[in-house]
Amino acid sequence: MRRVAAYALALALGWLALMAGGMFIPGAAPSALVIAPAPDLLARLPEARLVHATRLTATVSNVSAAEVYRKGAGLLVLPAGLPLCMIPPEPR
Repeated sequence: MRRVAAYALALALGWLALMAGGMFIPGAAPSALVIAPAPDLLARLPEARLVHATRLTATVSNVSAAEVYRKGAGLLVLPAGLPLCMIPPEPR
Protein backbone atom coordinates (compact mmCIF):
# COMPACT_ATOMS: atom_id res chain seq x y z
CA MET A 1 0.00 0.00 0.00
CA ARG A 2 2.84 2.40 0.78
CA ARG A 3 4.34 1.70 -2.62
CA VAL A 4 1.07 2.62 -4.37
CA ALA A 5 0.87 5.85 -2.36
CA ALA A 6 4.47 6.67 -3.25
CA TYR A 7 3.78 6.07 -6.96
CA ALA A 8 0.64 8.21 -6.80
CA LEU A 9 2.55 11.03 -5.10
CA ALA A 10 5.38 10.80 -7.64
CA LEU A 11 2.87 10.87 -10.49
CA ALA A 12 1.06 13.91 -9.06
CA LEU A 13 4.30 15.81 -8.45
CA GLY A 14 5.58 14.93 -11.92
CA TRP A 15 2.37 16.14 -13.53
CA LEU A 16 2.51 19.38 -11.54
CA ALA A 17 6.15 19.94 -12.53
CA LEU A 18 5.34 19.26 -16.18
CA MET A 19 2.44 21.72 -16.16
CA ALA A 20 4.43 24.40 -14.34
CA GLY A 21 7.40 23.93 -16.65
CA GLY A 22 5.18 24.16 -19.70
CA MET A 23 4.34 27.73 -18.77
CA PHE A 24 7.87 28.76 -19.71
CA ILE A 25 7.24 27.80 -23.36
CA PRO A 26 6.23 31.02 -25.14
CA GLY A 27 2.62 30.87 -26.28
CA ALA A 28 1.96 27.55 -24.53
CA ALA A 29 -1.26 28.77 -22.94
CA PRO A 30 -3.43 31.84 -23.48
CA SER A 31 -3.80 32.47 -19.75
CA ALA A 32 -2.07 31.66 -16.49
CA LEU A 33 -3.59 30.24 -13.33
CA VAL A 34 -1.75 31.80 -10.41
CA ILE A 35 -1.95 29.73 -7.23
CA ALA A 36 -1.76 31.80 -4.02
CA PRO A 37 -1.59 35.18 -5.77
CA ALA A 38 -0.22 38.22 -4.01
CA PRO A 39 -2.94 40.57 -2.72
CA ASP A 40 -1.59 43.27 -5.02
CA LEU A 41 -1.31 40.98 -8.05
CA LEU A 42 -2.55 43.50 -10.60
CA ALA A 43 -0.42 46.28 -9.12
CA ARG A 44 2.65 44.09 -9.56
CA LEU A 45 1.58 43.09 -13.08
CA PRO A 46 -0.02 46.20 -14.62
CA GLU A 47 -0.07 44.69 -18.12
CA ALA A 48 -2.00 41.62 -16.95
CA ARG A 49 -5.73 41.26 -17.49
CA LEU A 50 -7.71 39.53 -14.76
CA VAL A 51 -9.97 36.82 -16.18
CA HIS A 52 -11.23 35.18 -12.98
CA ALA A 53 -10.32 35.22 -9.30
CA THR A 54 -11.08 33.29 -6.14
CA ARG A 55 -9.57 33.49 -2.68
CA LEU A 56 -6.81 31.03 -3.58
CA THR A 57 -6.30 31.52 -7.32
CA ALA A 58 -6.34 34.14 -10.03
CA THR A 59 -6.49 33.58 -13.77
CA VAL A 60 -4.71 36.27 -15.74
CA SER A 61 -3.85 36.79 -19.38
CA ASN A 62 -1.25 38.90 -21.20
CA VAL A 63 1.46 37.77 -18.79
CA SER A 64 4.13 35.07 -18.76
CA ALA A 65 5.04 32.76 -15.91
CA ALA A 66 8.50 34.32 -15.76
CA GLU A 67 6.97 37.75 -15.13
CA VAL A 68 4.74 36.43 -12.35
CA TYR A 69 7.66 34.74 -10.61
CA ARG A 70 10.06 37.65 -11.19
CA LYS A 71 7.68 40.15 -9.62
CA GLY A 72 6.71 37.84 -6.75
CA ALA A 73 3.05 37.93 -7.70
CA GLY A 74 2.24 34.27 -7.00
CA LEU A 75 3.43 31.01 -5.52
CA LEU A 76 2.81 28.71 -8.51
CA VAL A 77 1.80 29.38 -12.12
CA LEU A 78 -0.03 26.78 -14.22
CA PRO A 79 -1.43 26.99 -17.75
CA ALA A 80 -5.05 28.06 -18.13
CA GLY A 81 -7.44 28.61 -20.98
CA LEU A 82 -6.33 25.67 -23.09
CA PRO A 83 -9.02 24.47 -25.51
CA LEU A 84 -9.67 21.11 -23.85
CA CYS A 85 -9.57 22.59 -20.34
CA MET A 86 -12.23 25.21 -20.84
CA ILE A 87 -15.91 24.75 -20.12
CA PRO A 88 -17.76 24.91 -23.44
CA PRO A 89 -20.09 27.88 -23.83
CA GLU A 90 -23.77 27.38 -23.15
CA PRO A 91 -25.84 26.93 -26.31
CA ARG A 92 -28.30 29.72 -27.00
